[in-house]
Amino acid sequence: MRAIGPPLTDEERAAFIAAARSFLLVPFRHQGRSARGLDCGGLVVVSLVAIGRTPADVAAYGREPQGQGLHAACVANFGEPVFGLQMRAGDVLLMRFRGEPSHVGIVSDYPLGGFALIHSYAQIRKVTEHRMDAEWLGYVTEVFRP
Repeated sequence: MRAIGPPLTDEERAAFIAAARSFLLVPFRHQGRSARGLDCGGLVVVSLVAIGRTPADVAAYGREPQGQGLHAACVANFGEPVFGLQMRAGDVLLMRFRGEPSHVGIVSDYPLGGFALIHSYAQIRKVTEHRMDAEWLGYVTEVFRP
């Protein structure tokens, strides 16, 4: 059973993206869950709450999510991942930079075609949105459909 309930409608997907965009430039804060600071999981959580869906949050974790914890949280909230890397705007991406998957982001439409990624990224210390290029696609391990 998906913690957030049935799949998002097209209108809810658009609202989910708009909610995530409302947090652009909010500072990165480890385990942050408010407009004062967000981490990658926090952005997904507060954006879903903003549209009336209540996800099961990732439990307290160290600087890096442990093992398959982030994957398990995605499955608990969204069900099994989409087959392959068939993404669309409003999907949640699970990514790995090294080791186990340790990052999530929200797919959006890129104004010049293709996809963009909205995420709270520790490396730049804020919530950002940018085009999904080949490098970022290479980090994606699974696509989840809220």
